[in-house]
Amino acid sequence: RLSAGQQIFMKGSPAEEIYYLREGKVRAYLLYPDGTERTLCFVERGNLVGEEAVAMPPVRIVCTDASTDCLMYGMSGDTLLSGCAGEAESLPELMALFMKKIELLSSWIFYAQFTQNSAKLACFLYSNSDQSGPVRYSQEQIAAVTGMSRVSVSNCLGELSERGLVKCGYRCITVLDRQGLRERFGNQEFY
Repeated sequence: RLSAGQQIFMKGSPAEEIYYLREGKVRAYLLYPDGTERTLCFVERGNLVGEEAVAMPPVRIVCTDASTDCLMYGMSGDTLLSGCAGEAESLPELMALFMKKIELLSSWIFYAQFTQNSAKLACFLYSNSDQSGPVRYSQEQIAAVTGMSRVSVSNCLGELSERGLVKCGYRCITVLDRQGLRERFGNQEFY
């Protein structure tokens, strides 16, 4: 159990354990020599934290802390891999968790091209909307995919709503002006 704000590990330290985040939210960030921090992403419950424990060499590549109170289960990378190798059911579950993280990292890398959160959100809504109806994601889900905080998503949705680009409901965002969203994130091409 970790309290909000508690350090989990620092970049460059030995990666002795991998964690499963059962409850709460973890922040991954970089700490620069001048003391400034740059938040990279937030990891939500149901995801792995500290996958470097199964890498070679097992060294942390980012810093992490508990963004909220957290419950995490940890074990050494070797224990995890040897335990999963001996059980036919566990290995696919472990691979599914790794694939989930790869998908999230891919999304975070894509959305990192935008320096403003409003551009990230506009791109997300643009790329997930069409004529078939509203975008059905919660603010937490959008935050997880884009690497933003839920508060940032909420603030940006409010701004886009005020501009008449979207209409917000519970787990439902209706895009009113796709071209207006497109203009918010510029002329960058994406797939």
